[in-house]
Amino acid sequence: MALANLSNSIDPLKMSSSLGSTSVLGNKRQKFKLEPLKVLEPSNKKLNLPESQRIMYILERLVKKVEILEYINLIINNEEKIRQLIQLNLTEEEKNKNYEEKFLAMCHNHKYLIDTYNKGQFKSSDSVSSQTKESLESLIKNSCKDLIRVINNKPTFFENIKNELGQSQKPNPQILELKNLMNELKDVLNERLLTTPNEQREKIDYLKELLLREKTNNELIQKLNDELNAAMADKEKEIQVRNDQIRRLDSDLKNVEKFSTDLVKRTKVDAEQQEASEGKASEGRKSKLQQELNQLRQQFQNLVLEHREQEQILRKEKWKHETNVEGLLSRYDDDMTKKQNEIDEIEALYEEEKKQLQELEEKFKPLEEEYLKILDERRTLERIRRMEEDSLNKKVKAAVVIQSYWRGFKLRKGLFKKKGKGKK
Repeated sequence: MALANLSNSIDPLKMSSSLGSTSVLGNKRQKFKLEPLKVLEPSNKKLNLPESQRIMYILERLVKKVEILEYINLIINNEEKIRQLIQLNLTEEEKNKNYEEKFLAMCHNHKYLIDTYNKGQFKSSDSVSSQTKESLESLIKNSCKDLIRVINNKPTFFENIKNELGQSQKPNPQILELKNLMNELKDVLNERLLTTPNEQREKIDYLKELLLREKTNNELIQKLNDELNAAMADKEKEIQVRNDQIRRLDSDLKNVEKFSTDLVKRTKVDAEQQEASEGKASEGRKSKLQQELNQLRQQFQNLVLEHREQEQILRKEKWKHETNVEGLLSRYDDDMTKKQNEIDEIEALYEEEKKQLQELEEKFKPLEEEYLKILDERRTLERIRRMEEDSLNKKVKAAVVIQSYWRGFKLRKGLFKKKGKGKK
């Protein structure tokens, strides 16, 4: 009952934590508008749920065991050094229990199994060899698990092994890769556990928005590139046409020079006039473009002023939201403190009830034994009584049958005598 109350007290804490994270995420996204990558970072910096802490604890123990596995060959091949190191880490009780010799025996056994496996010649077609190989592999696995379990229970002993024998240890690529993968998995899982479901949905929505923006920008870039390529192609065509015109004019000029210098002069005058007209047209286009440039600069200045005003408004809103968040966090901490006090009281009550239950169990244990003994005696007496009743009923039934047969016999005998007298 106390455990049920404890569970009911913890559930509101989870709900309040979820609501708090939702409000923080909404403010967080607005807060980091100028720094978009910070939206992807989890708001929690420490694991609060016991389940998450247990998962990370299991992963850390697994990484530790993989690290111990890397040193197994050094341990089983350095008996004297291991003997010296283990003696420094044994308690008096372990020394009395001959813990050192037991551990060295485990090392000898593991080394013997590995040597036997390496020297063995197993044929894939031979069922006996296959069974022997599987049996050896199973024994090696179990022996390795036992060694890892023992070393993992003595962290100081393992640290001494790393300090003394770590320099001669050659890194195993497979174990190193496995350890790196486990560390990466631990980091990824830690980040995933720190991220609440609301934050995860917020990240997904944010990434979808970024992908949509990227797609839109890519389409716009592609469209502008197409327009640029088309404009460049038109420009190339225009240049080609102009070059063709120039070549034709040069050819015409050469032909005209042959016939008349006057025609050359007229052509020169026409060309100068055409150049002057094009210059005037160019000046007109230049002045028009300059006016457009001035207008765009003025628009730019107006937008800068407008954005500065918006920035001031956003800064004020940011300060307001930060103040609200601090107030919410303060209230949340107060609520968490109250809930924690309630949990402590419930746990103390649970321990007291558990202690009383143990005392009652100890008191009622002899009474229960006496009660079972009395029930056993009653069952025995009841069984004897039923047996006696069955025996008595059988005897009564037999007596009734015998009496009925006897009466019938006497009746038949009397009738037989009467018949004999009548005949005389």
